[in-house]
Amino acid sequence: MPSDIQKQVDEVQHDGPGPENRSILSYLNPFYGTVRTSELLLFTKYFASLSRAGIAVLRSLSTLSRQMKTYRLRKIIWDSKNEVEGGSPLHMCFRKYDDVFGMLYCNLIRVGEESGRLVLVLDRLSALLERRIQVRRKVIGAMTYPGIITFVAALVMIFLLTFVIPQFKNLFQQFNQQLPWLTQKVIDVSSFLTDNFFTILAVVIGFFILIYQINQTKVGRRIFDGWKLKVPVFGSLHQKYVIALYARNLATLFESGINIVSAMNISNEAVENVVIQKSLEDVVHEVEGGIPIAKALSKAQIMPELSVQMIEVGEESGNLDEMLTRVAEFYEDEINFLIDQITAMVEPAFIVVIGAITGVIVLAMYLPIFRMAKVVTGGR
Repeated sequence: MPSDIQKQVDEVQHDGPGPENRSILSYLNPFYGTVRTSELLLFTKYFASLSRAGIAVLRSLSTLSRQMKTYRLRKIIWDSKNEVEGGSPLHMCFRKYDDVFGMLYCNLIRVGEESGRLVLVLDRLSALLERRIQVRRKVIGAMTYPGIITFVAALVMIFLLTFVIPQFKNLFQQFNQQLPWLTQKVIDVSSFLTDNFFTILAVVIGFFILIYQINQTKVGRRIFDGWKLKVPVFGSLHQKYVIALYARNLATLFESGINIVSAMNISNEAVENVVIQKSLEDVVHEVEGGIPIAKALSKAQIMPELSVQMIEVGEESGNLDEMLTRVAEFYEDEINFLIDQITAMVEPAFIVVIGAITGVIVLAMYLPIFRMAKVVTGGR
């Protein structure tokens, strides 16, 4: 195995990542050049494999700078390789690209460099990133599913109101008869939507752009992150997801030898919800003042009592990293349970709602037809 890796390394030309070949459409993509967590995981796994095979850091970086898919990551690796060659520590090179690696990644690399256990640290980072991707995909999937159903339902309703209802409207106008109240209301909605379709579309797009811009501000993000935690079912899912990642990050840092206060500060920076992040910062201040972690977390009320008790046991027994890992696993199990509940509830609920709306529209269109049939047959 090491000889195969060595052969691959020898075949790589060490002349940098090469020029970037961008398509014209890529300039319209606001996320172009973003390094995804999955690609960072791939880089970390390859880096660990090369290091385990005895390949030097400089040679490993040179090889990996040609293997990554995203040009920006290839360029970052190559520039880091040049800086390491000039005498800079690897973690300091990565720290310049905080939006890609993050403080947690850089600090663990620092621990690996200083302790001479870089391979072990890379393996821990790989496991951490892999677990993060798995949990994130489950949560995003659970939150995306209702959105997709809503979008499809909206398209069906728009199709009915803009293409089907106008055909019935033209048919009813030929009879010059007063329409039932329900039918008239549905036709009015259809006419409004048809006459102002592009205006409504522009307003909807402008609304989402406005929401996005507000979310980029500190105040706006604090407001939206607070709302995320208050949404029924999904708020609880989001909170458990954030705390699960926090606990696992903290356990990994503490296990790697970083003192608990520094580990908590680093883990806080990776928290994606500013409301929870503020609460965790208050916990750090309490711990710095001499209060035990479990007591500070209990005061912040961001974890259930069972998790706090597990952390308290970890503090007293000296196995805090193990207990934090168990807390993360506990939350991940809760996330899986919530996702199953959401899937079980959302699908029947949307079927009922879509069926009811479609039924109202169909009934509204057939009421005049039933009335005309009675007139033709001589009924009252």
